[in-house]
Amino acid sequence: MRPPTSICRPCIASSSRLVAPTHTRHIVSQPPLPVFFTPPFLTPSQPRPPVESSRSANDKGKGKEPAPRRSNEGEVDDREWELRVGRAMMHLRDTLPVFFGPEYNSSSMFPPDIFSHNVVLKLPQPLPIKISSLTAYSMAFSIARNGMLALHSDMRNSLDRMTLSPTPPAATPLIPGKALTLSRKSIASRQKQIRIQISVHGTPRLPPHKESTWQTSSLYTLSPYSGLIMTHEVESIRPLPGEGVAEWMRSRLLGWVKHEDADPAPVACPRAVPVTGELEVVRYLSERQRK
Repeated sequence: MRPPTSICRPCIASSSRLVAPTHTRHIVSQPPLPVFFTPPFLTPSQPRPPVESSRSANDKGKGKEPAPRRSNEGEVDDREWELRVGRAMMHLRDTLPVFFGPEYNSSSMFPPDIFSHNVVLKLPQPLPIKISSLTAYSMAFSIARNGMLALHSDMRNSLDRMTLSPTPPAATPLIPGKALTLSRKSIASRQKQIRIQISVHGTPRLPPHKESTWQTSSLYTLSPYSGLIMTHEVESIRPLPGEGVAEWMRSRLLGWVKHEDADPAPVACPRAVPVTGELEVVRYLSERQRK
């Protein structure tokens, strides 16, 4: 084994002048993660395709607002107006008798080509209700129909009479600003009303299960501009629906009966008071005359 060699001092002093070797840092790069392990926020964002390009040719127009339908509320000419009036009469004649039938459908009973979108319903006393939209009009009839079917069985309608108001004379004064533009006739000649009388029959589900009949009268007013039904006024309902049920409940719960079916109750007489004798009365009168 060779002894270690000593370095002389001049060599050590001269070694400080030498350039120290540079040490290179090696950074070991990590292997890339698989795609399914890459977090979503580290993946490069790609521009999304436009919505319209992703739609097929058959889907064009979807998602857009529907085109506005042609309104039937505007003024029509004389020929179209007369056709609408006749169509309204035929519709009422065919649909009212089957109002309680299983084929009842609100869309078929109250179509927008017969009834105005702002149709007004007026009910008589004691139900002074006023409805002014086709949706509420249809809902009111659905509620009335379901209520009558819940309280009665074998419900049916029969059309008794249907009349159309005569044409008023042409000399009727016109309302300023209400003249027709598409008609050769005056606005008074287009003022038409349909009066319908219907008999409603049904058997109450509660005893005594006797068939009941109601007589109703309705007045339909047609628009002089569009020919659609704009007002339905129920003039009378005799008797009012539910009167028999209310009478039965009163008789069962409170023991009330009709006055014509029961004997009149005896009237309590006042307490008997002895009457003064005739002689005493004569004596009293004679004494008064002397005074």
